[in-house]
Amino acid sequence: MGGKKRDRWDSSSDEEEDTKKEARVIPQSVRSSTDGNVVSTWPIHNPLLQGCRSVYDTYEQIERLSEGSYGIVWKARDLATNETVALKQIKFHVDDEPRMTEEANPAKNGFPVTALREISVLLALSHENIVHVREMVTGCSIDKVFMVMQLFDYDLSEAMSKRLLDGAPLPQSELKGILQQVLQGTHHMHTNWYLHRDLKPSNVLVEQRTGRVALADLGLARRYQTPARAMTQLVVTLWYRSPELLFGESCYGPPVDMWSIGCVFGELILGGKEAVMPGQGELDQIDKIFSLLGGPNETTWPSFDKLPNAGLFRWKSSDVPQLSQKFPVAQPLAGGRSFLDADGFALLEGLLALDPSQRLTATNALQHPYFQKGVKPRRPQFV
Repeated sequence: MGGKKRDRWDSSSDEEEDTKKEARVIPQSVRSSTDGNVVSTWPIHNPLLQGCRSVYDTYEQIERLSEGSYGIVWKARDLATNETVALKQIKFHVDDEPRMTEEANPAKNGFPVTALREISVLLALSHENIVHVREMVTGCSIDKVFMVMQLFDYDLSEAMSKRLLDGAPLPQSELKGILQQVLQGTHHMHTNWYLHRDLKPSNVLVEQRTGRVALADLGLARRYQTPARAMTQLVVTLWYRSPELLFGESCYGPPVDMWSIGCVFGELILGGKEAVMPGQGELDQIDKIFSLLGGPNETTWPSFDKLPNAGLFRWKSSDVPQLSQKFPVAQPLAGGRSFLDADGFALLEGLLALDPSQRLTATNALQHPYFQKGVKPRRPQFV
């Protein structure tokens, strides 16, 4: 392909199971260390992706779709099959992400740690409800590296906004179908000892034709172990961040993802019109959590006082749970909401348990009566 197309792939001109496959994508020197974390110890001038195809010879750019802290997503056409795909171009320099610690930041003078982690996790996991990396391709310079993935039509936030504009509340069967798929992808991650650590509607992708949903953006994903070991608490977008993280817990595990799923579930029930607990900062987020669920006590969270920052926040002793007021049971399609029965409320309550040890696991949630009784889960239809 000519020089003109090559320039179009250069974002700076705009704005600046298979062991062999993993070995080809991530050299041994930068793959998982003994504690399961992806590390980067090689200089950037070393070739990372020897043997990978050139993006210019294999894909034609169609349009730029989105940009995040760690990558730019392009819509492109496979020149061999004519299939439309998504190419995630890895950012090598992130200067505007103040909240991330060294654990999540790109490696200095090296390949971005978040990208290495995402590639490593995606290659380790194979499930229909988790995005799949087909291959890695490279550009004309060492910092032009792309992940080739299936192109989804929407993320869940966009899909719900579209449904809201259409004035059609999400049927309970489709709400169950979305939640069940999110739980299935999360269950696969947890049973393979991975945490997502950034579950939210915009990180859940939707395929319009089939109604399949898939977890995406695994740049903050990390291996965990039992007993839990210390990790950064500065993960998970604020509105979906669990209370133990907000109070400084560093030894955490799957319950942090389950809290996020509870928040996503609540947002789906509300029709995508609002987040369940949209805090304006960490203190406001804590206040919203306790206002909705009540403050911790010996019943709801016996070990709360042991958290590092437990003494830094005071709440009203009269705080009582308001969850049933925000999510009334048996109110079919009221005000654009989806129908919520008693089993659905019990599932929501179990996912949003203050005490992480009392929170439902992905296995528990998938076996919950909510999915067994009443209407059966059905894949969503966003047309």
